[in-house]
Amino acid sequence: MNLLAIILVVMALIVGGCVFYVAWELSSGKFDPDEKKEPGESKESKDSPGP
Repeated sequence: MNLLAIILVVMALIVGGCVFYVAWELSSGKFDPDEKKEPGESKESKDSPGP
């Protein structure tokens, strides 16, 4: 196997790993693109019971 083939395989593994990681994070539910937080807004959720 020549050097170019080795480099291409390593790059493909890195890109595949990055895509897998991003898909894992998006499917975990921690990232909510619709949630807009104001800079001064509290980090508590709106559904939490409060005083």
